[in-house]
Amino acid sequence: MRNRAALALLPFALALAHDPAHAPITPTAAARELLAATRDLNAAKRKLTAQGRYACCTKPWCSLCARTNGSCDCAANLAAGKGACGECAGSWSQKGKKVAIYPAEHQACTMPAHAAHPAAELASSEQSLLAAKRILVKEGRYACCIRGGCAMCASESHCPCGGDLAKHKGVCGECLDGWMSGRGAFAGIDPKEVMLAEPDPDMGSMRLGGGWLASGTSQVPAASPMNMLMGLFGRWTLMGSAQAFLVYSDQTGPRGRDKIFSTNWAMGMASRRLGPGTLTIRTMLSAEPATITARRYPMLFATGETANGIPIINGQHPHDFVMELAASYKIPLGERFTFNLYGGPRGEPALGPTAYPHRPSASENPMSVISHHQQDSTHIATNVITAGVSAGPFTWEVSGFHGREPDELRWGLESGAIDSLSTRLTVSPTSRWSGQFSIGRLNHPEITHHLRPALRTTASLMYSTGNWSTSAIWGRNNELSYTQQPGLPVIPRSRIRPLHVVSVPTRIPAQVYNSYLLESTYRRNRNWFWMRVENTDKDSTLLFDEAPFVLLADEVRLARVQAYTLGYERELPVTRTPFRIGLGGQATLFHAPPILAPIYNANPRGVQLFLRVRTSRR
Repeated sequence: MRNRAALALLPFALALAHDPAHAPITPTAAARELLAATRDLNAAKRKLTAQGRYACCTKPWCSLCARTNGSCDCAANLAAGKGACGECAGSWSQKGKKVAIYPAEHQACTMPAHAAHPAAELASSEQSLLAAKRILVKEGRYACCIRGGCAMCASESHCPCGGDLAKHKGVCGECLDGWMSGRGAFAGIDPKEVMLAEPDPDMGSMRLGGGWLASGTSQVPAASPMNMLMGLFGRWTLMGSAQAFLVYSDQTGPRGRDKIFSTNWAMGMASRRLGPGTLTIRTMLSAEPATITARRYPMLFATGETANGIPIINGQHPHDFVMELAASYKIPLGERFTFNLYGGPRGEPALGPTAYPHRPSASENPMSVISHHQQDSTHIATNVITAGVSAGPFTWEVSGFHGREPDELRWGLESGAIDSLSTRLTVSPTSRWSGQFSIGRLNHPEITHHLRPALRTTASLMYSTGNWSTSAIWGRNNELSYTQQPGLPVIPRSRIRPLHVVSVPTRIPAQVYNSYLLESTYRRNRNWFWMRVENTDKDSTLLFDEAPFVLLADEVRLARVQAYTLGYERELPVTRTPFRIGLGGQATLFHAPPILAPIYNANPRGVQLFLRVRTSRR
């Protein structure tokens, strides 16, 4: 279902005029009733399937026939040329195939004599669904066009079919089925004039396998909330989202610092059908080079990249102004397979979990993770090309890219040959779960680690219900042994102050760094709660502070540090705008091992207070 709007890209934020009738899948007070309705209906369908009375023609199997007559014969009727129910027809349409509609009331199977009708489960599901519809109507997000209201849209917490029909647009499959069965709610409309909503090419372009695309081609569970604003411009579907935090941070201990800064990003996408597939042009920008002064913000035990010519210690670098400049092209190969091609001068290869700024489980946390450079730091890479194949819930991808991290001149684009490779397998078995395993060889990624190559391996599991999102992540950097020409500096003289350059031995030994992360975010009405736990290996650069700095020639894995974070945010009651604003704060307790305690304290602490602004379709 599409709405007409105009997209405006401002310097560091995106705003899109939108139709309030087309709200997103945002948290609703009916969530508990919808969950109960789905649970009971699934139990009924399992019983019907065991009895041989449920033979649907699509996967996932439709619910309309079960609710209408307690059985489903869509597969046989479609094979016989009669057609499928409206819900099944809608599923086939999403796959690019048009089938005739044979209303659900005609899809009943003959009941075996020994079968017990699952009346209790169906009745309980119907009662929960009715209670959910009443709540959705009160919330102003349910305006159906058939008597009784469709369940397809109710399960998505939003039904615009009545408004769409009045605007001569298509309706969902269940509503079309209802009109053909004589249950239309509006007088003076010929059921033959009611049509099925066309599949939205933009939504298809945002999916790979069973999950939503997040950063690059990484996936989050399909149940994750979407804060994307959408509209049409000719044959293009335009999408945009943006987020910004204004943060005050204070951290204790001899190495702790305080600072006011802003972390932020804005993303825009344009998608259209082109030839046999769908083309999507993507860009992501950040104002952090201007809103994070001195090329870093303070963060205890975080390391990676450089600022003002020396390695960053106890700080996080700003993102580049151009975080992404890429395009993707998707071609369906039959009913189950899709070929995916992605690439551009700036993008994210198929390596690692969804980057922390775009994970639903980290949506309200304004700070980076201290394990960023062992898990997801390749979300900004140069000259990326990715090819992949999706089959059902599985997606397998292979990427080539330039392995060096971006330099500290954040306003431009770096260049470099494709010298690194990665591969990733993503599995999204249900709308709530998504997991990935990836491995990649990065050619000289870190300027602070003697320019040595690294083998990065990651695994992650994400769960999301819309209100609650959780991620568990493991990342490992195996910094390979490296043969260096004798006498060459560890960092070129043009990139670091000459007094800080040292020569390195011919053979640099391998080092292995592991990191573990668990984070979770829960939303209840306008209240957000979250936690994050990290356990991360760090190297010997933590022994040093800012300039004067001496880079160790035999830099090694030194210690494992921990960080424990709890946070809370309250959204302000802002209405009639495409933005959501929240005020929040969080506290972090760090733990330093004995070797670091004398210079950090054993348990330094950190506190952040912040204002958050995010685009959101209401």
